[in-house]
Amino acid sequence: MKERNEEHGPRGEGPTGEPGLFGRMNNWFLLIYAFACFLMASSLVGILYLNGNVVLSVILPGILGYILPLMIITKRYRLSFTAEFRLFAPDTVTAALVIVIAAATIYPVDALSWLFRRGRPVDSDYINILLAFKPKGTWHFAAMALGLGIITPLGEELLYRGVIQSIFHRNMTAAAAILLSGLVFAVSHGVLYVIPGVTVLGIILAYVFYRTGGLTYAVMIHSLFNLYSLYRLNGLSEETIQDFEWSPPEAGWLAVSTIVLFAALALLTRHTASRT
Repeated sequence: MKERNEEHGPRGEGPTGEPGLFGRMNNWFLLIYAFACFLMASSLVGILYLNGNVVLSVILPGILGYILPLMIITKRYRLSFTAEFRLFAPDTVTAALVIVIAAATIYPVDALSWLFRRGRPVDSDYINILLAFKPKGTWHFAAMALGLGIITPLGEELLYRGVIQSIFHRNMTAAAAILLSGLVFAVSHGVLYVIPGVTVLGIILAYVFYRTGGLTYAVMIHSLFNLYSLYRLNGLSEETIQDFEWSPPEAGWLAVSTIVLFAALALLTRHTASRT
């Protein structure tokens, strides 16, 4: 695959200027490897969930399906895992902007999901998953928060942004890489009526990764989004979940969130404009 050098996009060189993972390995093979990681993680989720191990189903797949395989392949080439996947410590200003972006993303994504869920038949399997994921006490909430708030965001960002988007950036325009990686991220979640909202979330994650060059910021947004979703799920009654009749979005809050989101993204773009 031909490498395409972008101003802010991931490149094939490591932090020292030596060839990194994407410069040493065939990118088609890396995509196949990424798909194998996805299949492994998805299989583990299914096996653990169907056997009643709900907490383990949000912890072990991220570790064994994403994080560990990617650590192994970087160590195979004697590369630094954190440096190769740009897991750098966040700077204060960028982190603040990213937190605002994360908060402002929640309502528009939820509104899209509500819109595309409205009037559709209830998916009993999806309802059962929500009921299983709904925390049952303090310790269960803490364990689910560990899996959904830390391990899953890190594992998925390593795969979808750290590998897949990085490969796309090397072989197509930045806009195409961002849009395509966002769509791949959404489709992988497998639930039809959440795809539009998760596509928007994936595009935002991809754009933040592209502008900052650091995977840490995408992990932060993903983590905050998941933790809020878990918190909201915890607050819903089982009857509300089973009826699948959640409150429609308020137009005022949707407008405010959308304006704040675009303003924060614009500020992030300006803040990262001097990056090389």
